[in-house]
Amino acid sequence: MRAKGHEENASAVSTQEGRAEDTLREAAALLQTGKLDKAEPIVRRVLAARPRDADAHNLLGVILDQRGRATDAEGEYREALRLNPAGISALANLGVLLARTGRSEQAIQAFESVLRQSPNHPQATINLGLQYAARGDHLRAIPLLERATGARTGEEPKRSDPSLLLALAGAYLRAGRRADAARLAGAIERAANDDPRLLYSLGLMLAEALEYERAITLLERTNTLSPNRFEVLFNLGIALYNLNRLDEAVNRLEAASALSSTAPEPLYYLGLVASARGQADAAADYWERALALRPNFAEVNFMLGEELRKTRRIEGAKEFYERALAQDSTKAIYYIRLGGVYLLLKLPDQALEVFTRAQQRFPEVAELNYFVGIAARAKGDYAVAEASLRKTLSLQPDNFDALAQLGFIIGERGDYKEAEALLRRAIALNDKHFYAHYDLGRLLVKEKRLEEAIPVLQRGAGIMPANPGVHYQLFMAFSRLKRKEAAERELAIFKGLDAEGKTHKQDDDMEKVINESSSAGQSAVPQTGP
Repeated sequence: MRAKGHEENASAVSTQEGRAEDTLREAAALLQTGKLDKAEPIVRRVLAARPRDADAHNLLGVILDQRGRATDAEGEYREALRLNPAGISALANLGVLLARTGRSEQAIQAFESVLRQSPNHPQATINLGLQYAARGDHLRAIPLLERATGARTGEEPKRSDPSLLLALAGAYLRAGRRADAARLAGAIERAANDDPRLLYSLGLMLAEALEYERAITLLERTNTLSPNRFEVLFNLGIALYNLNRLDEAVNRLEAASALSSTAPEPLYYLGLVASARGQADAAADYWERALALRPNFAEVNFMLGEELRKTRRIEGAKEFYERALAQDSTKAIYYIRLGGVYLLLKLPDQALEVFTRAQQRFPEVAELNYFVGIAARAKGDYAVAEASLRKTLSLQPDNFDALAQLGFIIGERGDYKEAEALLRRAIALNDKHFYAHYDLGRLLVKEKRLEEAIPVLQRGAGIMPANPGVHYQLFMAFSRLKRKEAAERELAIFKGLDAEGKTHKQDDDMEKVINESSSAGQSAVPQTGP
Protein backbone atom coordinates (compact mmCIF):
# COMPACT_ATOMS: atom_id res chain seq x y z
CA MET A 1 0.00 0.00 0.00
CA ARG A 2 2.82 2.39 0.82
CA ALA A 3 4.55 1.66 -2.49
CA LYS A 4 1.36 2.24 -4.40
CA GLY A 5 0.76 5.56 -2.61
CA HIS A 6 4.29 6.70 -3.37
CA GLU A 7 3.81 5.95 -7.07
CA GLU A 8 0.53 7.87 -7.11
CA ASN A 9 2.21 10.91 -5.47
CA ALA A 10 5.09 10.82 -7.98
CA SER A 11 2.61 10.62 -10.82
CA ALA A 12 0.71 13.63 -9.45
CA VAL A 13 3.91 15.66 -9.12
CA SER A 14 4.88 14.75 -12.69
CA THR A 15 1.45 15.78 -13.91
CA GLN A 16 1.68 19.12 -12.07
CA GLU A 17 5.13 19.78 -13.56
CA GLY A 18 3.83 18.98 -17.01
CA ARG A 19 0.90 21.35 -16.53
CA ALA A 20 3.23 24.10 -15.27
CA GLU A 21 5.47 23.68 -18.31
CA ASP A 22 2.45 23.83 -20.62
CA THR A 23 1.23 26.95 -18.83
CA LEU A 24 4.65 28.63 -19.15
CA ARG A 25 4.75 27.73 -22.87
CA GLU A 26 1.34 29.38 -23.25
CA ALA A 27 2.64 32.51 -21.47
CA ALA A 28 5.78 32.53 -23.62
CA ALA A 29 3.66 32.38 -26.78
CA LEU A 30 1.60 35.34 -25.57
CA LEU A 31 4.83 37.20 -24.78
CA GLN A 32 6.14 36.62 -28.30
CA THR A 33 3.01 38.21 -29.76
CA GLY A 34 3.37 41.20 -27.45
CA LYS A 35 0.43 40.33 -25.19
CA LEU A 36 2.20 41.18 -21.94
CA ASP A 37 -1.01 41.91 -20.03
CA LYS A 38 -2.22 38.34 -20.64
CA ALA A 39 1.16 36.66 -20.17
CA GLU A 40 2.11 38.21 -16.82
CA PRO A 41 -0.83 36.99 -14.70
CA ILE A 42 -0.38 33.45 -16.06
CA VAL A 43 3.28 33.40 -14.98
CA ARG A 44 2.43 34.86 -11.59
CA ARG A 45 -0.17 32.10 -11.02
CA VAL A 46 2.52 29.51 -11.74
CA LEU A 47 4.86 31.19 -9.26
CA ALA A 48 2.15 31.36 -6.62
CA ALA A 49 1.86 27.59 -6.86
CA ARG A 50 5.55 26.90 -7.54
CA PRO A 51 7.68 29.73 -6.04
CA ARG A 52 10.91 27.81 -6.72
CA ASP A 53 10.30 27.45 -10.46
CA ALA A 54 13.42 29.00 -12.02
CA ASP A 55 11.93 29.03 -15.54
CA ALA A 56 8.91 30.98 -14.31
CA HIS A 57 11.12 33.58 -12.61
CA ASN A 58 13.15 33.93 -15.82
CA LEU A 59 10.01 34.37 -17.94
CA LEU A 60 8.59 36.93 -15.52
CA GLY A 61 11.91 38.76 -15.74
CA VAL A 62 11.55 38.97 -19.53
CA ILE A 63 8.00 40.33 -19.21
CA LEU A 64 9.04 42.95 -16.65
CA ASP A 65 12.09 43.83 -18.76
CA GLN A 66 9.85 44.51 -21.75
CA ARG A 67 7.61 46.66 -19.57
CA GLY A 68 10.63 48.83 -18.71
CA ARG A 69 10.84 47.66 -15.10
CA ALA A 70 14.57 46.89 -15.23
CA THR A 71 15.15 46.65 -11.47
CA ASP A 72 12.29 44.18 -10.95
CA ALA A 73 13.37 42.21 -14.02
CA GLU A 74 16.94 41.95 -12.74
CA GLY A 75 15.63 40.61 -9.43
CA GLU A 76 13.70 37.86 -11.24
CA TYR A 77 16.72 36.88 -13.37
CA ARG A 78 18.93 36.68 -10.31
CA GLU A 79 16.33 34.62 -8.43
CA ALA A 80 16.13 32.23 -11.39
CA LEU A 81 19.92 31.85 -11.28
CA ARG A 82 19.90 31.33 -7.52
CA LEU A 83 17.42 28.50 -7.98
CA ASN A 84 19.22 27.10 -11.03
CA PRO A 85 22.83 28.35 -11.33
CA ALA A 86 23.21 26.52 -14.66
CA GLY A 87 20.27 28.37 -16.24
CA ILE A 88 21.74 29.67 -19.49
CA SER A 89 18.64 31.56 -20.62
CA ALA A 90 18.38 33.58 -17.39
CA LEU A 91 22.11 34.33 -17.48
CA ALA A 92 21.94 35.50 -21.10
CA ASN A 93 18.90 37.67 -20.34
CA LEU A 94 20.66 39.16 -17.32
CA GLY A 95 23.68 39.97 -19.52
CA VAL A 96 21.47 41.87 -21.96
CA LEU A 97 19.89 43.87 -19.11
CA LEU A 98 23.31 44.66 -17.62
CA ALA A 99 24.60 45.86 -20.99
CA ARG A 100 21.54 48.02 -21.57
CA THR A 101 21.86 49.64 -18.13
CA GLY A 102 25.52 50.55 -18.67
CA ARG A 103 27.18 47.79 -16.63
CA SER A 104 29.38 46.59 -19.45
CA GLU A 105 31.97 44.66 -17.44
CA GLN A 106 29.29 42.68 -15.59
CA ALA A 107 27.52 42.04 -18.89
CA ILE A 108 30.75 40.73 -20.43
CA GLN A 109 31.23 38.36 -17.50
CA ALA A 110 27.68 37.07 -17.95
CA PHE A 111 28.08 36.48 -21.70
CA GLU A 112 31.48 34.85 -21.22
CA SER A 113 29.90 32.48 -18.69
CA VAL A 114 27.10 31.63 -21.14
CA LEU A 115 29.61 30.78 -23.87
CA ARG A 116 31.67 28.63 -21.52
CA GLN A 117 28.56 26.52 -20.91
CA SER A 118 27.16 26.76 -24.44
CA PRO A 119 29.91 27.77 -26.91
CA ASN A 120 27.51 28.15 -29.86
CA HIS A 121 24.87 30.25 -28.09
CA PRO A 122 23.94 32.68 -30.93
CA GLN A 123 22.75 35.70 -28.94
CA ALA A 124 25.57 35.52 -26.41
CA THR A 125 28.05 35.35 -29.31
CA ILE A 126 26.58 38.51 -30.82
CA ASN A 127 26.22 40.36 -27.54
CA LEU A 128 29.71 39.54 -26.29
CA GLY A 129 31.20 40.60 -29.63
CA LEU A 130 29.34 43.92 -29.44
CA GLN A 131 30.42 44.49 -25.84
CA TYR A 132 34.06 43.79 -26.66
CA ALA A 133 33.85 46.20 -29.60
CA ALA A 134 32.22 48.88 -27.43
CA ARG A 135 35.07 48.80 -24.92
CA GLY A 136 37.71 48.83 -27.67
CA ASP A 137 38.76 45.18 -27.38
CA HIS A 138 38.56 44.71 -31.15
CA LEU A 139 40.83 41.67 -31.40
CA ARG A 140 38.41 39.73 -29.19
CA ALA A 141 35.34 41.21 -30.86
CA ILE A 142 36.32 40.25 -34.42
CA PRO A 143 36.16 36.42 -34.21
CA LEU A 144 32.82 36.57 -32.38
CA LEU A 145 31.29 39.00 -34.88
CA GLU A 146 32.72 36.98 -37.78
CA ARG A 147 31.04 33.89 -36.36
CA ALA A 148 27.77 35.77 -35.82
CA THR A 149 27.69 37.13 -39.39
CA GLY A 150 29.26 34.15 -41.12
CA ALA A 151 31.88 36.52 -42.53
CA ARG A 152 35.35 35.30 -43.31
CA THR A 153 38.15 37.11 -45.10
CA GLY A 154 37.53 37.00 -48.84
CA GLU A 155 34.03 35.52 -48.48
CA GLU A 156 30.54 36.98 -48.70
CA PRO A 157 28.88 37.17 -45.25
CA LYS A 158 26.24 34.49 -44.68
CA ARG A 159 24.09 36.76 -42.52
CA SER A 160 22.83 40.04 -43.92
CA ASP A 161 22.14 41.96 -40.69
CA PRO A 162 23.54 45.40 -41.60
CA SER A 163 23.96 46.52 -37.99
CA LEU A 164 26.09 43.47 -37.16
CA LEU A 165 28.10 43.85 -40.36
CA LEU A 166 28.71 47.50 -39.50
CA ALA A 167 29.92 46.51 -36.05
CA LEU A 168 32.31 43.98 -37.60
CA ALA A 169 33.54 46.53 -40.15
CA GLY A 170 34.14 49.03 -37.35
CA ALA A 171 36.10 46.44 -35.36
CA TYR A 172 38.21 45.64 -38.44
CA LEU A 173 38.88 49.34 -38.96
CA ARG A 174 39.95 50.03 -35.40
CA ALA A 175 42.14 46.93 -35.40
CA GLY A 176 44.03 48.39 -38.36
CA ARG A 177 42.39 46.12 -40.95
CA ARG A 178 41.12 48.86 -43.27
CA ALA A 179 40.95 46.60 -46.34
CA ASP A 180 38.72 44.09 -44.52
CA ALA A 181 36.46 46.92 -43.33
CA ALA A 182 36.13 48.29 -46.87
CA ARG A 183 35.50 44.77 -48.22
CA LEU A 184 32.29 44.50 -46.17
CA ALA A 185 30.92 47.80 -47.48
CA GLY A 186 29.16 46.26 -50.48
CA ALA A 187 27.36 43.67 -48.37
CA ILE A 188 26.33 46.33 -45.84
CA GLU A 189 25.04 48.64 -48.57
CA ARG A 190 22.96 45.85 -50.12
CA ALA A 191 21.53 44.90 -46.72
CA ALA A 192 20.80 48.54 -45.85
CA ASN A 193 18.64 49.08 -48.96
CA ASP A 194 17.39 52.67 -48.66
CA ASP A 195 17.74 53.08 -44.89
CA PRO A 196 19.38 56.52 -44.52
CA ARG A 197 20.67 55.82 -41.01
CA LEU A 198 22.55 52.72 -42.12
CA LEU A 199 23.85 54.36 -45.30
CA TYR A 200 25.05 57.34 -43.26
CA SER A 201 26.84 55.09 -40.75
CA LEU A 202 28.45 53.17 -43.60
CA GLY A 203 29.56 56.43 -45.22
CA LEU A 204 31.21 57.56 -41.98
CA MET A 205 32.93 54.19 -41.61
CA LEU A 206 34.31 54.39 -45.17
CA ALA A 207 35.53 57.94 -44.55
CA GLU A 208 37.33 56.72 -41.43
CA ALA A 209 38.87 53.98 -43.60
CA LEU A 210 40.06 56.77 -45.97
CA GLU A 211 37.77 55.44 -48.72
CA TYR A 212 36.55 58.96 -49.43
CA GLU A 213 35.14 58.41 -52.93
CA ARG A 214 32.89 55.60 -51.73
CA ALA A 215 32.00 57.58 -48.61
CA ILE A 216 30.93 60.56 -50.71
CA THR A 217 28.70 58.37 -52.89
CA LEU A 218 26.92 56.98 -49.82
CA LEU A 219 26.61 60.33 -48.08
CA GLU A 220 25.18 61.91 -51.25
CA ARG A 221 22.68 59.05 -51.44
CA THR A 222 21.80 59.61 -47.78
CA ASN A 223 21.26 63.29 -48.52
CA THR A 224 18.89 62.38 -51.35
CA LEU A 225 16.88 60.02 -49.14
CA SER A 226 16.89 62.34 -46.11
CA PRO A 227 17.63 65.87 -47.40
CA ASN A 228 19.12 68.81 -45.54
CA ARG A 229 20.42 67.04 -42.46
CA PHE A 230 23.24 68.93 -40.76
CA GLU A 231 25.40 65.92 -39.90
CA VAL A 232 25.12 64.45 -43.42
CA LEU A 233 26.08 67.69 -45.18
CA PHE A 234 28.85 68.39 -42.67
CA ASN A 235 30.56 65.02 -43.02
CA LEU A 236 30.06 65.13 -46.78
CA GLY A 237 31.90 68.46 -46.79
CA ILE A 238 34.77 66.94 -44.81
CA ALA A 239 35.10 63.99 -47.21
CA LEU A 240 35.15 66.38 -50.19
CA TYR A 241 37.79 68.51 -48.44
CA ASN A 242 39.94 65.44 -47.88
CA LEU A 243 39.84 64.77 -51.65
CA ASN A 244 40.75 68.41 -52.34
CA ARG A 245 37.40 68.98 -54.05
CA LEU A 246 37.30 72.37 -52.41
CA ASP A 247 34.44 74.08 -54.28
CA GLU A 248 32.10 71.17 -53.53
CA ALA A 249 33.33 71.07 -49.93
CA VAL A 250 32.51 74.76 -49.47
CA ASN A 251 29.03 74.21 -50.91
CA ARG A 252 28.23 71.42 -48.46
CA LEU A 253 29.87 73.04 -45.44
CA GLU A 254 28.07 76.34 -46.02
CA ALA A 255 24.78 74.45 -46.31
CA ALA A 256 25.51 72.67 -43.02
CA SER A 257 26.40 75.97 -41.36
CA ALA A 258 23.14 77.52 -42.55
CA LEU A 259 21.20 74.64 -40.96
CA SER A 260 22.93 75.09 -37.58
CA SER A 261 24.15 78.63 -37.02
CA THR A 262 25.41 77.75 -33.53
CA ALA A 263 27.70 74.92 -34.70
CA PRO A 264 31.38 76.00 -34.93
CA GLU A 265 32.60 72.85 -36.74
CA PRO A 266 31.58 73.87 -40.30
CA LEU A 267 33.31 77.23 -39.78
CA TYR A 268 36.46 75.40 -38.71
CA TYR A 269 36.51 73.34 -41.91
CA LEU A 270 35.62 76.34 -44.07
CA GLY A 271 38.70 77.95 -42.54
CA LEU A 272 40.76 74.91 -43.53
CA VAL A 273 39.52 75.23 -47.11
CA ALA A 274 40.41 78.93 -47.18
CA SER A 275 43.84 78.16 -45.73
CA ALA A 276 44.41 75.46 -48.37
CA ARG A 277 43.64 78.09 -51.02
CA GLY A 278 46.14 80.51 -49.49
CA GLN A 279 43.38 82.86 -48.29
CA ALA A 280 44.83 83.58 -44.85
CA ASP A 281 42.49 86.48 -43.99
CA ALA A 282 39.37 84.49 -44.93
CA ALA A 283 40.62 81.50 -42.92
CA ALA A 284 41.22 83.68 -39.86
CA ASP A 285 37.73 85.18 -40.21
CA TYR A 286 36.09 81.75 -40.24
CA TRP A 287 38.13 80.63 -37.23
CA GLU A 288 37.41 83.76 -35.23
CA ARG A 289 33.69 83.20 -35.85
CA ALA A 290 34.10 79.59 -34.68
CA LEU A 291 35.82 80.77 -31.49
CA ALA A 292 33.00 83.21 -30.84
CA LEU A 293 30.69 80.17 -30.73
CA ARG A 294 33.11 77.93 -28.80
CA PRO A 295 36.06 79.72 -27.17
CA ASN A 296 37.67 76.44 -26.06
CA PHE A 297 37.80 74.94 -29.58
CA ALA A 298 41.38 73.64 -29.41
CA GLU A 299 41.72 72.79 -33.12
CA VAL A 300 40.74 76.33 -34.10
CA ASN A 301 43.23 77.93 -31.71
CA PHE A 302 45.89 75.59 -33.07
CA MET A 303 45.17 76.50 -36.70
CA LEU A 304 45.27 80.23 -35.91
CA GLY A 305 48.70 79.57 -34.43
CA GLU A 306 49.68 77.76 -37.63
CA GLU A 307 48.66 80.69 -39.84
CA LEU A 308 50.57 83.18 -37.69
CA ARG A 309 53.67 80.98 -37.61
CA LYS A 310 53.63 80.69 -41.42
CA THR A 311 54.04 84.46 -41.63
CA ARG A 312 56.70 84.50 -38.86
CA ARG A 313 54.42 86.18 -36.34
CA ILE A 314 55.86 83.86 -33.72
CA GLU A 315 54.79 85.76 -30.60
CA GLY A 316 51.17 85.74 -31.75
CA ALA A 317 51.39 82.07 -32.72
CA LYS A 318 52.67 81.25 -29.23
CA GLU A 319 49.50 82.56 -27.59
CA PHE A 320 47.22 80.42 -29.75
CA TYR A 321 49.38 77.31 -29.33
CA GLU A 322 49.28 77.84 -25.55
CA ARG A 323 45.49 77.99 -25.65
CA ALA A 324 45.25 74.87 -27.83
CA LEU A 325 47.44 72.82 -25.51
CA ALA A 326 45.61 74.06 -22.40
CA GLN A 327 42.32 73.00 -23.99
CA ASP A 328 43.49 69.61 -25.30
CA SER A 329 46.58 67.91 -23.89
CA THR A 330 46.09 64.66 -25.84
CA LYS A 331 47.70 65.70 -29.15
CA ALA A 332 51.47 65.38 -29.52
CA ILE A 333 51.58 67.97 -32.30
CA TYR A 334 50.32 70.66 -29.89
CA TYR A 335 53.33 70.10 -27.63
CA ILE A 336 55.71 70.06 -30.60
CA ARG A 337 54.45 73.34 -32.02
CA LEU A 338 54.38 75.18 -28.68
CA GLY A 339 57.80 73.92 -27.63
CA GLY A 340 59.10 74.79 -31.08
CA VAL A 341 57.98 78.41 -30.94
CA TYR A 342 59.48 78.71 -27.45
CA LEU A 343 62.81 77.64 -28.98
CA LEU A 344 62.38 80.14 -31.82
CA LEU A 345 61.70 82.84 -29.22
CA LYS A 346 64.87 81.80 -27.33
CA LEU A 347 62.92 80.50 -24.34
CA PRO A 348 64.64 77.14 -23.75
CA ASP A 349 63.35 76.71 -20.17
CA GLN A 350 59.72 76.90 -21.33
CA ALA A 351 60.47 74.69 -24.33
CA LEU A 352 62.07 72.03 -22.15
CA GLU A 353 59.11 72.07 -19.74
CA VAL A 354 56.62 71.56 -22.61
CA PHE A 355 58.63 68.82 -24.30
CA THR A 356 59.22 67.06 -20.97
CA ARG A 357 55.47 66.98 -20.34
CA ALA A 358 54.99 65.54 -23.81
CA GLN A 359 57.72 62.95 -23.25
CA GLN A 360 56.03 61.84 -20.02
CA ARG A 361 52.66 61.53 -21.75
CA PHE A 362 54.02 59.81 -24.88
CA PRO A 363 57.20 58.06 -23.68
CA GLU A 364 57.51 55.82 -26.74
CA VAL A 365 57.24 58.59 -29.35
CA ALA A 366 60.80 59.01 -30.64
CA GLU A 367 60.45 62.57 -31.89
CA LEU A 368 59.25 63.84 -28.51
CA ASN A 369 62.33 62.40 -26.83
CA TYR A 370 64.35 64.10 -29.57
CA PHE A 371 62.77 67.47 -28.84
CA VAL A 372 63.54 67.12 -25.15
CA GLY A 373 67.13 66.57 -26.26
CA ILE A 374 67.37 69.70 -28.40
CA ALA A 375 65.58 71.85 -25.80
CA ALA A 376 67.93 70.58 -23.08
CA ARG A 377 70.90 71.30 -25.36
CA ALA A 378 69.59 74.84 -25.95
CA LYS A 379 69.36 75.28 -22.18
CA GLY A 380 72.85 73.85 -21.69
CA ASP A 381 71.68 70.77 -19.78
CA TYR A 382 73.78 68.24 -21.66
CA ALA A 383 73.07 65.35 -19.27
CA VAL A 384 69.32 65.52 -19.94
CA ALA A 385 69.98 66.09 -23.63
CA GLU A 386 72.20 63.02 -23.89
CA ALA A 387 69.74 60.76 -22.05
CA SER A 388 66.82 61.88 -24.22
CA LEU A 389 68.74 61.53 -27.47
CA ARG A 390 69.89 58.04 -26.52
CA LYS A 391 66.24 57.18 -25.78
CA THR A 392 65.32 58.53 -29.22
CA LEU A 393 67.90 56.28 -30.84
CA SER A 394 66.72 53.25 -28.87
CA LEU A 395 63.28 53.81 -30.42
CA GLN A 396 64.52 54.96 -33.84
CA PRO A 397 68.12 53.84 -34.47
CA ASP A 398 68.39 55.53 -37.88
CA ASN A 399 67.27 58.99 -36.76
CA PHE A 400 70.11 61.01 -38.32
CA ASP A 401 69.07 64.24 -36.58
CA ALA A 402 69.36 62.53 -33.18
CA LEU A 403 72.70 61.00 -34.19
CA ALA A 404 74.03 64.43 -35.19
CA GLN A 405 72.77 66.12 -32.01
CA LEU A 406 74.19 63.36 -29.81
CA GLY A 407 77.48 63.49 -31.71
CA PHE A 408 77.80 67.19 -30.93
CA ILE A 409 77.05 66.67 -27.21
CA ILE A 410 79.44 63.73 -26.84
CA GLY A 411 82.12 65.76 -28.61
CA GLU A 412 81.60 68.66 -26.22
CA ARG A 413 82.28 66.42 -23.26
CA GLY A 414 85.53 65.26 -24.91
CA ASP A 415 84.72 61.74 -26.09
CA TYR A 416 85.88 62.37 -29.65
CA LYS A 417 85.92 58.72 -30.71
CA GLU A 418 82.22 58.08 -29.99
CA ALA A 419 81.28 61.54 -31.26
CA GLU A 420 83.03 60.88 -34.58
CA ALA A 421 81.28 57.52 -34.97
CA LEU A 422 77.88 59.11 -34.34
CA LEU A 423 78.47 61.98 -36.75
CA ARG A 424 79.77 59.70 -39.49
CA ARG A 425 76.72 57.47 -39.11
CA ALA A 426 74.45 60.52 -39.42
CA ILE A 427 76.23 61.48 -42.65
CA ALA A 428 75.97 57.92 -43.98
CA LEU A 429 72.21 58.08 -43.45
CA ASN A 430 71.84 61.62 -44.83
CA ASP A 431 74.75 63.02 -46.82
CA LYS A 432 72.98 66.42 -46.99
CA HIS A 433 72.96 66.92 -43.22
CA PHE A 434 74.81 70.21 -42.71
CA TYR A 435 75.30 70.07 -38.94
CA ALA A 436 76.67 66.53 -39.01
CA HIS A 437 79.31 67.71 -41.53
CA TYR A 438 79.97 70.92 -39.61
CA ASP A 439 80.38 69.26 -36.20
CA LEU A 440 82.48 66.42 -37.62
CA GLY A 441 84.73 68.96 -39.35
CA ARG A 442 85.01 70.98 -36.14
CA LEU A 443 85.92 67.85 -34.20
CA LEU A 444 88.61 66.91 -36.74
CA VAL A 445 90.07 70.43 -36.55
CA LYS A 446 90.21 70.12 -32.74
CA GLU A 447 92.07 66.83 -33.13
CA LYS A 448 94.45 68.50 -35.64
CA ARG A 449 93.37 66.06 -38.36
CA LEU A 450 93.28 68.97 -40.74
CA GLU A 451 93.57 67.16 -44.08
CA GLU A 452 90.56 65.02 -43.09
CA ALA A 453 88.64 68.02 -41.82
CA ILE A 454 88.85 70.14 -44.98
CA PRO A 455 86.79 67.92 -47.38
CA VAL A 456 84.17 67.36 -44.67
CA LEU A 457 83.86 71.11 -44.06
CA GLN A 458 83.82 71.85 -47.79
CA ARG A 459 80.89 69.45 -48.25
CA GLY A 460 79.17 71.27 -45.38
CA ALA A 461 79.82 74.64 -47.05
CA GLY A 462 78.30 73.25 -50.23
CA ILE A 463 75.15 72.30 -48.33
CA MET A 464 74.83 75.63 -46.49
CA PRO A 465 77.14 78.22 -48.08
CA ALA A 466 75.75 81.14 -46.07
CA ASN A 467 76.73 79.69 -42.69
CA PRO A 468 79.67 81.72 -41.32
CA GLY A 469 80.83 79.02 -38.89
CA VAL A 470 81.79 76.48 -41.53
CA HIS A 471 83.92 79.07 -43.36
CA TYR A 472 85.63 80.02 -40.10
CA GLN A 473 86.52 76.36 -39.48
CA LEU A 474 87.92 76.13 -43.02
CA PHE A 475 89.94 79.30 -42.36
CA MET A 476 91.35 77.66 -39.19
CA ALA A 477 92.26 74.44 -41.01
CA PHE A 478 93.91 76.18 -43.98
CA SER A 479 95.79 78.58 -41.68
CA ARG A 480 97.30 75.75 -39.65
CA LEU A 481 98.34 74.00 -42.86
CA LYS A 482 100.03 77.28 -43.99
CA ARG A 483 97.78 77.46 -47.06
CA LYS A 484 97.59 81.23 -46.99
CA GLU A 485 95.53 81.93 -50.11
CA ALA A 486 92.78 79.45 -49.20
CA ALA A 487 92.78 80.70 -45.60
CA GLU A 488 92.37 84.34 -46.69
CA ARG A 489 89.56 83.38 -49.05
CA GLU A 490 87.62 81.62 -46.28
CA LEU A 491 88.27 84.47 -43.84
CA ALA A 492 86.89 86.97 -46.34
CA ILE A 493 83.77 84.87 -46.82
CA PHE A 494 83.37 84.56 -43.06
CA LYS A 495 83.62 88.32 -42.54
CA GLY A 496 81.25 89.01 -45.41
CA LEU A 497 78.47 86.90 -44.02
CA ASP A 498 76.04 88.80 -41.82
CA ALA A 499 75.79 87.37 -38.30
CA GLU A 500 72.10 88.21 -38.27
CA GLY A 501 71.67 86.11 -41.39
CA LYS A 502 73.17 83.20 -39.50
CA THR A 503 70.60 83.63 -36.73
CA HIS A 504 67.77 83.71 -39.24
CA LYS A 505 69.15 80.61 -40.91
CA GLN A 506 69.28 78.75 -37.61
CA ASP A 507 65.67 79.76 -37.00
CA ASP A 508 64.77 78.46 -40.46
CA ASP A 509 66.45 75.15 -39.66
CA MET A 510 64.60 74.85 -36.36
CA GLU A 511 61.29 75.69 -38.02
CA LYS A 512 61.93 73.11 -40.73
CA VAL A 513 62.57 70.40 -38.14
CA ILE A 514 59.39 71.35 -36.23
CA ASN A 515 57.31 71.47 -39.42
CA GLU A 516 58.48 68.08 -40.64
CA SER A 517 58.32 66.36 -37.26
CA SER A 518 54.60 65.67 -37.30
CA SER A 519 51.50 66.24 -39.36
CA ALA A 520 48.63 68.27 -37.98
CA GLY A 521 46.17 66.21 -39.99
CA GLN A 522 42.54 67.12 -39.50
CA SER A 523 39.91 64.44 -38.95
CA ALA A 524 36.16 64.51 -39.21
CA VAL A 525 34.15 65.47 -36.17
CA PRO A 526 31.57 62.65 -36.05
CA GLN A 527 27.97 63.72 -35.65
CA THR A 528 24.83 61.82 -34.71
CA GLY A 529 23.00 59.99 -37.48
CA PRO A 530 20.04 61.36 -39.39
